[in-house]
Amino acid sequence: MRAGTTDSIASRQGGRALLSAPAESNHICQFYEGEDHLFEAVSRFLGAGLAAGEPVVVVATEAHRDGFERRLERAGFDVARAKAHGKVLFLEARALLSRFMAGLLPDGGLFHAVVGGLLDRVSGEHGDRRIRVYGEMVDVLWREGNPQGAVQLEELWNDLGQTRAFSLLCAYVMGNFYREADREPFDRICAAHTHVLPTERYAHADDDAGRLRDIAALQQRAHALETELSRRKELERALREADRHKDEFLAMLGHELRNPLSPILTAVQLMRLRGDGGAREREVIERQARHLSRLVDDLLDVSRITRGKVELKKETLEIARVLAAALESATPLLEQGSHVLTIDVPSEGLRVEGDPVRLVQVFANLLTNAAKYAEPGGKVSLTAWREGGEVAVRVKDQGHGISEEALPRIFELFVQGERGRIAGGLGVGLALVQNLVRLHQGTVTAHSEGPGLGAEFEVRLPVLQASTPLGLPVRPTRTPLGSALRVLIVDDNVDAAEMLADAFRQIGHQVLTAYDGPQALRRAQDFRPTTILLDIGLPVMDGYELATKLRETLASSTAPRLIAITGYGQEADRAKSRAAGIELHLAKPVDLDQLEEILSQATPTP
Repeated sequence: MRAGTTDSIASRQGGRALLSAPAESNHICQFYEGEDHLFEAVSRFLGAGLAAGEPVVVVATEAHRDGFERRLERAGFDVARAKAHGKVLFLEARALLSRFMAGLLPDGGLFHAVVGGLLDRVSGEHGDRRIRVYGEMVDVLWREGNPQGAVQLEELWNDLGQTRAFSLLCAYVMGNFYREADREPFDRICAAHTHVLPTERYAHADDDAGRLRDIAALQQRAHALETELSRRKELERALREADRHKDEFLAMLGHELRNPLSPILTAVQLMRLRGDGGAREREVIERQARHLSRLVDDLLDVSRITRGKVELKKETLEIARVLAAALESATPLLEQGSHVLTIDVPSEGLRVEGDPVRLVQVFANLLTNAAKYAEPGGKVSLTAWREGGEVAVRVKDQGHGISEEALPRIFELFVQGERGRIAGGLGVGLALVQNLVRLHQGTVTAHSEGPGLGAEFEVRLPVLQASTPLGLPVRPTRTPLGSALRVLIVDDNVDAAEMLADAFRQIGHQVLTAYDGPQALRRAQDFRPTTILLDIGLPVMDGYELATKLRETLASSTAPRLIAITGYGQEADRAKSRAAGIELHLAKPVDLDQLEEILSQATPTP
């Protein structure tokens, strides 16, 4: 049997005539949508063989076999008698497949031995007459997600047809081929057959006029589908472009929000250094500025994580140390609400592998949420324990709770529910928590009995054996107190530059400011700073170009440290800083104590 040129609507004699014709070396493919049409087409094919005295072999699933038998009996054939005389042989498709499949693909040698041997036996029992075979093993393979195995099996049937006399009918449900990716294997299936019969939707078209109408209808549908696919691809391109613009907008938003935050926070810290103003007012301003800064960070972080742009810096950690750092971050809110905090966390023995900064971010977020949503004076608990191969951490509050409707979507981006609307926020914190926990191969779940009944969040992370050495942070050697540094501050935001300069002068450093790149180059040559703090979004020349020119201008053994303090905090911005020779890239607003600790590592003024 050799596959020839395939007619799209079978042959000129029509599908019905072809199925009823005497057995020849045909390899026919029948597509169908409903099983009624399958039963009709196959029973016609098998009935024609029985009427002509040809031996018949049926390889089908059990359910289909019963349907074929009923149709044949309804057509007047005594199927039981035919089976008793060996004129009809029914075989279960999956059972026969198991005899020659090698993994996902059919073994050619086994197929010829098993199936070829079977046909030889049947043919020999009936005077070497040509056999009529119906098989749906290929359809079984396709339905089970193995199109390559189905195509190879069709080709093995063709090989077998070179040495055996049989006519073969295969059948596929058209629902197998619903994707654009199925087009190539569909073409291969059609090419493997001498005749292809359409589904019942077009089976009536046995006359030329009907076939032409059906061909025109198919062409129209194919054109409509291609147009739809083209439109969808254009929409996908537009969505990708919109996503890129969104990322650019978020980066600019972060820059624009961080710029005013920086002088506000520095001014408050400068007031504290000088002892100016009321302590309560300073605390309020500082707390709100930090809150706004965290909102910006969360918004940008969740954007980076959902795009897979976050790289974890993992080390071995005691969960107790992570939770202690998270508590330090959440303590102001806990104290503000006069909450009763209970902690049940072993000091050691619960080790995990993770990024310390990101895990602190996870638990600080959960603790901050508990403080926000608990009633004033309410209880907040933090518990950690080991369970099997996991470290579990639970944060529980007795606050507003979560409704049954909101609970399944609580970790979705921008979803807040009633709980979030009461306490405010952007609805990004829990989405950020879930994404960070997943990056650590962990899980996070939420539970609440309902509104007013509190909520609890449980994080589970893979445990490490206690013998795994801890990653111990290396503490830099600080410059002794009282050592003055020469610091050049470059920022086109005059308030930000002057506030930071005043703060460092208050500490005891020598400070000079510049508001653009050319001015910074001139002042650096005369001032010879030990450290240069520069913004990136500068007029005339940006911070990256300025850093390159500063390194060229001040190249010597006492070249200054270059530290970027900028509203641009994306990973791409940090990469550009590294390429420009900038040692550190800090996102505004920067805590003054943190910055002083960084500066204290510089070379002091001689």
